[in-house]
Amino acid sequence: MDHRAAPSLSSEEKRRIERVARCVARDRDGDLTEKLLLRLLSITRNGRRWGFLSPDHPLHPYYLQQKVSERCRILRPRTAAAADR
Repeated sequence: MDHRAAPSLSSEEKRRIERVARCVARDRDGDLTEKLLLRLLSITRNGRRWGFLSPDHPLHPYYLQQKVSERCRILRPRTAAAADR
């Protein structure tokens, strides 16, 4: 895994990536959703807006981090979250 720092994100990019990661993480078939989004990216060629979905994009690691974080948050029992406070 590449641990280099991600390029700086604008607030708009950050919100967009976090929103997509949250949607994919919460979807019962998130892998299919992600594949459909990647297909749309290839059709529309709107890499500037949605390029982070592609594994070779510099913002892809941030997207993956947000997706995993959201999945963990969903799976984490509420009682454990409350005990940490």
